[in-house]
Amino acid sequence: MKLKLTPTQNLCVGYLESGFKLIQLDEQFYFIKGERRQKVLPKTLDALVNRGALAHNEQGDYMLSDEFVEHRKRMRQTNEPKQTRH
Repeated sequence: MKLKLTPTQNLCVGYLESGFKLIQLDEQFYFIKGERRQKVLPKTLDALVNRGALAHNEQGDYMLSDEFVEHRKRMRQTNEPKQTRH
């Protein structure tokens, strides 16, 4: 898995992490949550799949891969500030 993502790819991951669903209408993909809708290019989704951040299920839905979710958890834990005692 290539862990370095572009700003656009990071934005897409952020949408999924914050509860947006990825849907396809005709030939276009969108992140959607309630009334909010954000267009995403298929080539961006392909890049995320190639980097191991996204996976497909049997129904063709995109979701964050288990491996990528675990990687994000590890990164958050190592980036949390250490608490010091006074």
